[in-house]
Order: sequence, then structure tokens, then C-alpha cells
Amino acid sequence: MTDRELISRKTQAFFEELWKGGDPWDLQTSEFEQRRCARLLEVLSARRYGKALEIGCAAGVFTRLLTRVADRVVALDVSENAIERAKTTWTGPGSVEFQVANIIEYNARGKGPWDLVVMSDMVYFLGWLYPFFDIGWLAMELFAATRTGGQLLLANCYGGANDYLMRPALIHTYRDLFVNVGYHIKNEQTFAGVKNSVKIDVLITLFEKVSEEATGSG
Repeated sequence: MTDRELISRKTQAFFEELWKGGDPWDLQTSEFEQRRCARLLEVLSARRYGKALEIGCAAGVFTRLLTRVADRVVALDVSENAIERAKTTWTGPGSVEFQVANIIEYNARGKGPWDLVVMSDMVYFLGWLYPFFDIGWLAMELFAATRTGGQLLLANCYGGANDYLMRPALIHTYRDLFVNVGYHIKNEQTFAGVKNSVKIDVLITLFEKVSEEATGSG
């Protein structure tokens, strides 16, 4: 078994355990999460997308909103429990396909090209679980899988000094990684709110693929 395969097994086990007790982040009930999702949709609302890939869809809360701007959505999550919850509570259109998949193992390039890729509060978990080389490889794969003129939405919460996964310097590093592989920043903003009496800022970056650059298409 390779190191990547071992990490993938640990990743699935970690998120399965989180979802055993239900929604671990209160995504379906939190007012903050509802407002955050509404802001993400607002960022995307300037155009219509043919084919969208949502990475880390959880129980499908934002997936429901994505159907308002995308003709077809493929929604992935590494947790079978999360995908089962998404499927059993889904009341939206049949244009959504929920899949149990780890994006590190998913053939995004082969399944593409995509008009939109969404990663919301996902990349820092990947950065915690995988070597940085794998995150860089994933960024290049997503760039190659994105249609020219397509977009990538990256949203990540900022953490304080003790929130090691979400320190601003790390969040900015992940953002810059996608620039380095070829995406151009089209729009960036910060969403601020309160969840469980804690003030939270979310860095929201909308990237666009304006050309096939060698950095990301190799």
C-alpha cells in the first residue's frame, strides 16, 4: 500500500467518524452557515454554469444552491455517511449526482472539463492530511480539468493563533497556490459572521481560467 493510499484510508475513517453522530458542523441548522452559503451563491450569480464539481459537499446544503446557477452538479464527499444523508434529504432536481469520492483519487481531468469547481472549507483539511506536494498536484489537476473561461470558487475560514489548520498565513498560501498554477483572481472578499458565539471570517476567492498555461496543463 502506498503512502497516498494509506492517507486516503485514514481520511475516510476520520470523516466517517465525524458524520456518525450527524452533521458535525451544523451546516443544515446554523444561521451563520446559511448566510455564508448565500454569500457564496451571490459571488457565483453573475453567470450560468453548464457543469459544476463540488468538492466536499457534506450533506448537500450548498449543493441545493448550486443548482440555481449550474445545469449539472457532481457533488463529492469522502464520507459515505455524509453522502447518504445528502441523498436521503435531497428534494432538488435530478441534475445532481452525489458520489462518495476522495478528490485526491478522483479523476477530475478525465471527468471534465468543468465550468465551475467549488471547494468550501476543504483545502486546509487536505493540507493537514496530505503532503504539500499532493495539494500542489491537485491544484494543477483542477486547473487542467477546468474549461477555459471556467471558474473555481475557494472559500476558507480564518482561524486564530491556536487554530493551526486555519491560520491566515496558511489560508493565503493555499489561495496563492491556485494563482501559481495558472488561475487568475476575478473576485475576492471576506465574509464575517458569528457562529456559536465565535467571530469568524471567511476568505472567498473566485478564480477564472483565462488560458491554457503551461504551469497547470502539463
